[in-house]
Amino acid sequence: MYKRQSNFLVDLFNQHPQLVNYGEVLGDWTKPHQIYRKITKKLPDKDYLNFIFSSKIFYYLSQFYYAYQNYRQKKPIQFKWHNRVVSVGIKDFHHTLLKYRLLDFFSDHPELYIIYLYRENLLKQHLSLELMRKTKVVSSERTQDGKLVTQTQKTKVWVDLPEVLAVLDNAEQEVAQREDILSRVPGDRLLRIAYEDLFSSPDAQAGFRERAFNFLGVEAIAVTSRQRKLSSDDLKDLVENYDELYQGLINTI
Repeated sequence: MYKRQSNFLVDLFNQHPQLVNYGEVLGDWTKPHQIYRKITKKLPDKDYLNFIFSSKIFYYLSQFYYAYQNYRQKKPIQFKWHNRVVSVGIKDFHHTLLKYRLLDFFSDHPELYIIYLYRENLLKQHLSLELMRKTKVVSSERTQDGKLVTQTQKTKVWVDLPEVLAVLDNAEQEVAQREDILSRVPGDRLLRIAYEDLFSSPDAQAGFRERAFNFLGVEAIAVTSRQRKLSSDDLKDLVENYDELYQGLINTI
């Protein structure tokens, strides 16, 4: 089982015949979350996550659902039998786990393998989330017939300086909290990768792919994620009031 991946990594792992990743299951826009709340009238809890990880019913429902979605979108259909899968996982964010008080789910399940994808630049992390909220989409991919499907649009965000300073302060506290939790995870159950390192070059992605597959106990085969990072890493391309932001941050140093 594995955790904490971007859409890039979810797509990468799902191309391996022995890996399955459901993606986000805690966000209130996701189908599993919506169905669970409708049936139980409860917010996602540990029982919900335990069901996600262990239920063969959920596994096959998700396989049929995504096979149908891929068929409609002319993407490769990769239906996988449960007994041939080595690792099943999800992807979710620290703030979502915190929202539903599920951070101690890891201590309840020491058998979990955790892939921790993080940004070293907290400002860019915040701006990336703001862009995602504004555009609702963050990537592009190719369909089975080779057609490129773009899922974002070029845009900038207007940054409120006091808000950004508060966000950065809170983000530093969250990083410390995450490190405290991860310090209790056995070293052989945790794999870290910085976003900046992962997307630094094709060679870096290939190297991480091999490490991640070995970490999860499957053969390191040559697959490439169909997801593409579209947003620029240059703050001038992301922030509409860049000069104001720059001066404001300089004055806080």
